[in-house]
Amino acid sequence: MKQIVIVKDSKTDLSIFSEYLVVKTQTQESVIAYRYIKEIYINKLINISIAKSIKLATIFDVYFIDQHGKVLAKVINYEKI
Repeated sequence: MKQIVIVKDSKTDLSIFSEYLVVKTQTQESVIAYRYIKEIYINKLINISIAKSIKLATIFDVYFIDQHGKVLAKVINYEKI
């Protein structure tokens, strides 16, 4: 079953690979396969390039949120529409 991933901590580091995503915080490290992600919400303060955002958007929906969880932007893949 696909899950919604929310990355709220602005000090989180995202490492993007071909089939999975590594989410590193100060206390833990998680590896999440893309096939289990329905959509991802990323804090706007996390450093992620536009190219990486677009790459993730080809697999699932990508949203950028502020510190309160309000959606500020969405990266979409027009092929999904």
